Formats: sequence, C-alpha cells, structure tokens
Amino acid sequence: MSPGIIMEEQSSSSGEAPKPAPRGRALWIVVAVLIVIVVVVLAAAVGGLFSPTAPAKPQLRIGVLLSQTGALSQYGPGDTKGAKLAVDQINAAGGVLGQPVLMFVEDDQTDSTAAVAAATKLITVNHVNAIVGAQFSGGSIPIVSSVAKKNFVPMVSPSATSPALSNLSLTGGYFFRTAPSDALQGVVAANYLYGNLSYRYLAVIARDDSYGRGLAGVATTKFRALGGTINQTQPVIINPSAANFDADLTNLFSTNPEAVYFVGFPGEGITVMSNWQNGLSSHPGWNRPWIFSEGLKSQAFMDQLRTAGLDVTKILGTAPVSPFGPIEDSFVAQYKANNSGQTPVLYADYTYDAVYLIALAAQKAGSVNGTAIRDQLRTVSMAPGTVIKPGQWASALTALSGGGDVNWEGAAGSEDFDANGDVRGSYEVWGVNSTFQIVRVAFIPDSSIPTSGFYGAQGVSMPQASFLQVQAVGESRRH
Repeated sequence: MSPGIIMEEQSSSSGEAPKPAPRGRALWIVVAVLIVIVVVVLAAAVGGLFSPTAPAKPQLRIGVLLSQTGALSQYGPGDTKGAKLAVDQINAAGGVLGQPVLMFVEDDQTDSTAAVAAATKLITVNHVNAIVGAQFSGGSIPIVSSVAKKNFVPMVSPSATSPALSNLSLTGGYFFRTAPSDALQGVVAANYLYGNLSYRYLAVIARDDSYGRGLAGVATTKFRALGGTINQTQPVIINPSAANFDADLTNLFSTNPEAVYFVGFPGEGITVMSNWQNGLSSHPGWNRPWIFSEGLKSQAFMDQLRTAGLDVTKILGTAPVSPFGPIEDSFVAQYKANNSGQTPVLYADYTYDAVYLIALAAQKAGSVNGTAIRDQLRTVSMAPGTVIKPGQWASALTALSGGGDVNWEGAAGSEDFDANGDVRGSYEVWGVNSTFQIVRVAFIPDSSIPTSGFYGAQGVSMPQASFLQVQAVGESRRH
C-alpha cells in the first residue's frame, strides 16, 4: 500500500486477504454525496433568485482641469484643493451611486493648446464622465467646441467667464459655470466707475483673449451707454506674452483718462504694473487710479506689486463673490480644516460647488453617463427640492434615495443654472487695507444688478440705471 493512502479493511482471523466492500454500500455512498451536492446547488440558486445581488454601479470619474502653472497659477492649486475637499466629503458620506468618486487632475497651463491636450487625455485615457474646468475662457472655448461636446462630457468651470460661453451653438449644452458671466461683471464695473466713483473719462486695457476682450467690451459699451467716454475709442488690447508694455501704456494715457480699468491675469499684470511704476517719474500724467478685474484679485499678486514698489492700498477691483453668511463661513472652516489652515483662494468655493453639482446630477440620474449628468445639472441646482449645503452629502443621498429632488445652495451662492448653463451672482468691490491684505470694500447683491445686462442670443441690452446699491461689508445675507 502506498504511504498516505488509507483504505477500509475487513478483519480476518484466518489470514485471508481482505475482501472489498459490498457494491451496494459503495453505491449508496455515491448517491448520498450526489444528493448533498444537489441540495447545496439548489439552495444557492434559490437564494440568488429571491435575494439577487445587484451589480455595482460604475464609479463617477471627474477630471479637474485648472491652471497648476501659467498666468493663473496663483489660483489653480488652491482651487484644486476646493475640488478635493468636495470629493473627500462625498466619499466619506457614501460616495456616488454607492461608489467612491475618482478624481483626475490635469494642468491647463493657462494655455489653449495645452488645455485641449489635457482635456483630451482626461477623456480618452482617464475616461472621465465630467470635467471641472478649464480655469480660463481661452481654454474652455476650444475644449467644449472640439472635444467635450463631441464626446458627450459636460464641463462645469469655476472661473471661465467669457460671455461667448453662453452660446449654445458653441457649447451644445455641455458647458456650465458656477461663476457668473462677464456680461454681469462688465455691467457692475461700468456702473460702479460711473455712478459710484463719478468717473467720466476712462481708459481700458485688456489681455488679448476671449476673457480680456469679452469683459473689456461689456464694460466699454456699458460705460458709454451711461454717458461716459472711453479714451482711445476702444480698449487697449495687449499681448499677454510681451516682455514690455511701455508703448501700450503710452497709448493708454495719451488722452489723459481719469482712471484705468485693467482686465488681465497676474502673469502679465506684474510686468504691466512694473512698467507703469517705472515710468511715473518721466510720465507724471500716468499717475491715475487703477481698478482691476477679478483675474488680478490675488494676495500673492498684491505682494509682488508691493515688492515692485507700488502702493497697493490705492488699488480697487471688481469680482464675483459669495455673499457673507453662515454658508460661506462653513465652507471656509471646512476648507481650512482640510488644508492645514490655508485660506481659500479666489474661485476655490466655485470649484467646490462644481464638484458637488456634478455628483448631485449623477446621483439624481442614477448614472455616470455624461449626457445623463448634463441633463440633471440644472435640476439639482435649483428649487424645488431639499436644500443641500456644503458638507451635507448624507442629506443629499437621503433626499434622492426615494426619487426626491434637491436644491444646491453652494459655498459661492445660489447657483441656479439657466438654459445656457449660466448663473447670476453677487459681486464685490475689493481693495487693499493698511496691512496690505485684500479686503471687501463694498458688496453688490445680485438683486441690484440689472438682468438686461446679460448677454443673450441677441447681444446685450444696457439699462440706464447708473448707481449700484451696495450693502454694508458686514451684512449677512444667506443662512
């Protein structure tokens, strides 16, 4: 007998060889084993029939495409942290459709070509279902027109504000933004400059891209409609890649404006303002107040200007902004807790809101399909429905589980998407205090901004009201 093999034997006192077990007994053993196997298989089949396990839903894959480098790199990394905060909160509270959200980060480099390449990678390699971005209009326009809508991937930008992106023929309905269009900021800037600051002769300088030309164009048209004069007839358009702007500044101040409105980014902004500061001694007529667009609202940029010798306390600016109140306070506290006490940069709240809206739309749709998400984005952004605020993903799951509706009240405001994917929003006039920190000088509620200031299919209609109603800086509006 081979070692390790045990066989059944019959005892024999006569020394005869053992006899094999009867055939009938062996047969019954085989039958018993077969019966056990059949019972187990049937039990498993019946259990599966009455308690089936649903296949897991695909994971929501979100691409975050912001300016980690380039002219807007003072915002991109901090805004990306806003996106990550939203993803962390959503995943900690159960994820989307029972699965953790996956986030893929790419750099648009504040460059149109790089932005399209990065978006293409997100869609074809990372297979994202939606994109948060791009950071700037000059990247968002070619992405949505040539890549996103063709692949049925919705975009929600926190900061691309060109009025051109309201055009459904361009976007195919696949572009949304949580920041309001510059069709509003241009109205705010012109009204404040003309009505509140009483300027009548204004020079405008802007970067040569869809953001610069778009915002400068609206502000120019509105300022003229109010009765003001734009020096040089049209805005002075500059190449943001230029190494020196002395000639542009000479042109800008040649007709002796009362003030200058600058639409730009920090990348070229530091050179423009350094050239201006260095030219003051030989051009005393250049010594005029500057008012910046939101693209220049960066504490790091203000610090750079101080280093270059500028008195930044004389600078004012306009920017879309979250209303004061507990909702904003809650987001700021959550952001700081998730980022070692760092203060949110411009558009971090709008980025956070973009992620939440995409996640809510996917949960509402019951699908991560890009078109399904697109079709639900407007629904989850507005009433009716259970109000969902920052950090309340568990409440959102409860509200949506029974087929209910939700109404997102975001960190940056009540972002109710219209048919073009646009939102209205509040604005601020910002300045720099005696300790060289950016502060809010005046708050302009969205209710005081004329609706007819919006760009639409037929262009822009400018109302005649010229004095913006501003609220006290400390006044709380949302709870």
